Amino acid sequence: MDYKALKWSVHDNPNNPGEPCIGVITLSRPEKLNAVDPLMRLELDALCNEIARNSIIKVVILTGEGRGFCAGGDLKSEGDVLRAFEGSMGIAGPYKEMAEYFFNDLRHRVLQSAMRKLEDLPQVTIAAINGAAVGVGLEMATLCDMRIASDRARFGEVAVPAGFVPESGGARNLPKLIGVGRAMRLILTGEIIDAKEALRIGLDEEVVPAAKLLATAFALAGRIAANPYLSVRQAKRLVKMYWNWNR
Repeated sequence: MDYKALKWSVHDNPNNPGEPCIGVITLSRPEKLNAVDPLMRLELDALCNEIARNSIIKVVILTGEGRGFCAGGDLKSEGDVLRAFEGSMGIAGPYKEMAEYFFNDLRHRVLQSAMRKLEDLPQVTIAAINGAAVGVGLEMATLCDMRIASDRARFGEVAVPAGFVPESGGARNLPKLIGVGRAMRLILTGEIIDAKEALRIGLDEEVVPAAKLLATAFALAGRIAANPYLSVRQAKRLVKMYWNWNR
């Protein structure tokens, strides 16, 4: 598949040159701070299918292009599908209401499908958070197994202030990562926190200078990929099994 809103690349293990086992997903709408539009949702869903079937890839790094990791959902691009910002929807006739409902439901279904597939990848996933991670961007980070943040990163769960609810894992994963009280505060206020505070409350595991972010992520990925293949996969599966049982 020819990806347009994403970039997918495969790299050698830095600890074992010649072994192409580390994949990098780069959210690639830098002019929009990598906000998730309908195309990115569709491409991420398809790419996760491709990665899950790839037995060569051992670790996947998720990051953003440019200044942002992911600035949430691109509401304008979603509304433009039905000309929602022009005063009247772009569908007429007896199927108008049905079609509007269908397309609104479809965008949620594709997003949730893509996010679940990202979380369920058999490969180890590392979020390399290079900038703003808000809304669905923050939720994507919580879907990964580990999080390394640039000192320029900022985090916020902004769905509620925007009139929505966290639908991509935030309501489920944030309380497990940082505790119910802190998660409630972030979700219900839309408060933005910096990387240092995120580290303090357990939202990320490491904060590094921006210039060293990807190198740090690759170093960690290389150490993981150097371990026995089946041991790594089964260990992740076991941890995720207990994570999912601990509701």
